Amino acid sequence: MPPGPSRHRVAIVIALVGVAVSAYTWHVASQLAADSGFTTLLCRPGTAIDCESVLTSRWGRLLDVSVAVWGMVAFAAGALLALPGALGGGRGGVADLALLALASGSLGFALVLLGIAVFGLRTICLFCLSMDAVVVAWFVTVAPLAGRFAPAASRWLARRRTARAALAGGLVVAVAAGTAWALHPGPGRARTRAEVCALSPKFCRYWDALPAVPMAEVLGDAHRAKGPADAPITIVEFSDFQCPACAAAFAQLRDLAGSHPDFRVVFRHFPLDSRCNPAMAKSVHQDACAAAAAADCAGQQGRFWEYHDLLFAHQRTLDRDGFFRFARELQLDIPRFRTCLDDASTMAGVSADVAAGTGLGVQSTPTLFINGRRLQGALEHPYWEFALVLAREESRGGS
Repeated sequence: MPPGPSRHRVAIVIALVGVAVSAYTWHVASQLAADSGFTTLLCRPGTAIDCESVLTSRWGRLLDVSVAVWGMVAFAAGALLALPGALGGGRGGVADLALLALASGSLGFALVLLGIAVFGLRTICLFCLSMDAVVVAWFVTVAPLAGRFAPAASRWLARRRTARAALAGGLVVAVAAGTAWALHPGPGRARTRAEVCALSPKFCRYWDALPAVPMAEVLGDAHRAKGPADAPITIVEFSDFQCPACAAAFAQLRDLAGSHPDFRVVFRHFPLDSRCNPAMAKSVHQDACAAAAAADCAGQQGRFWEYHDLLFAHQRTLDRDGFFRFARELQLDIPRFRTCLDDASTMAGVSADVAAGTGLGVQSTPTLFINGRRLQGALEHPYWEFALVLAREESRGGS
């Protein structure tokens, strides 16, 4: 297709498709954030095609706005920039320069997001891939517009060299800025509530607004616990072994335990599976109840936490064969494990946790109670540090 009005018109059509795909992706991300029971055929939690873990990760938002919304803005701006050329505008101008930079920048940022999903989260999101495909088609359509510019012109804005610089510059700047954003550790460190509130007033307000529940109501019998019983911070985790966000929270808590010996973690079951959770209208995670039972069977042999770690590390193989493979790996008594797994009474502990969680207002996983403050979902690492500082001061009677 030669550069000209037709190419601009195709670019507008592709950009409008991008707006639609971005809008639907934003809708899915919003539903996932608001409702842990939301499902779609293109989103398969716990598999290699998992939009939930991608869209609800910290990289799903930029400046506290969904990346999909930024996609809508970029595509809409691209459609407007292509409009003059589509209406028969002359040889390359400022609008085309901006369009070239925007299309190449969008491609660069899409590559960064794809890298985060594949290498960071180790999964892919079909909605994100759809947006990426639109970006690639948009770039392929727009890039030849650089040929509309003159090899040499009296105005530098009309030169082909300038157009090519805009094309390359948009890509380089987007990749560099996107990589810096992806690797940015977040706000700085703090030791006191005053320092936390100075670094992040928004987080302090968020923390203070979290519902507080007496710890005696949250703990239950606390038989799945690790850490000192007199720790100033106790985190009670209502979790689901098939939930990708729970696996992320598990990794965070594991890392924190290595650097903060003064907190205790208590695990409680809340499978998003209607077979053992009456609060669920349908089974979102169909192996979650069985995985919970298997963990408790390992717990009967004193290996709950080791088995817990294996379940989260192998979320894609949570079936009966997998349960026995993990048991053999931990050298459990297999006949005893089998008897426990097949015993209907094993689910009593799971049901007790589910009932307790429902009574405490748990609706999604992970839900964490940090010294009784109810937190839905996990936090980014720096905000975990902030939460521990605030919880530690509250346990000492600070304000």
